[in-house]
Amino acid sequence: MSTLEELSLPRVVLVVDADGADARLAATALTSVLAATGTAVGSLRLAAGDGPAVRQAVTAVAGDHDVLVIDAACGLLDPLDERGGTLADVGTALRYKGVSTGEVLVTTGGRAAPNALALNAEALARRELPVIGVVVIRAAQAVGEATSRAGLTAAAGAPLLAVLPADLASDDPSSLESQAALGFSSDTWETMAQ
Repeated sequence: MSTLEELSLPRVVLVVDADGADARLAATALTSVLAATGTAVGSLRLAAGDGPAVRQAVTAVAGDHDVLVIDAACGLLDPLDERGGTLADVGTALRYKGVSTGEVLVTTGGRAAPNALALNAEALARRELPVIGVVVIRAAQAVGEATSRAGLTAAAGAPLLAVLPADLASDDPSSLESQAALGFSSDTWETMAQ
């Protein structure tokens, strides 16, 4: 049983780019895997200039789904709107409204990954927002000992949910579903591209 299957997912999962990784890729893969298990899943992509981020998230939560996956084209504390609202603000506002929220940190697993994960986890802990897991999108270069799975999960204070290939196809839904499922299966982590 994979770590994702063992989790009791919150109503909203915020997918956070911890170190320049592709949070959209991770959010798409997570959404695909959840949908394949029969979970009613919704998704929201927040982008600068689309209006108040918190309002968009609150509106999306009201949709007809069990889990809402939210990602943004920026990091946890980067402004998303003219008010300076951030992805962290979205999580805090949802928690304040009584919506269970958890964060998934996405990393490339490079040399700076443990530091970036630890900083993001600390910023989330200050806001009482739990990190529920880590998704690694493997870069083409080899991953050193400092960025081992154990080192990444220790830095984030959360389990590894998936190891996704950097070239995960998103144009073919059936291909994406099967590739994403492999990435979320701990049986395949050793064979993922490094």
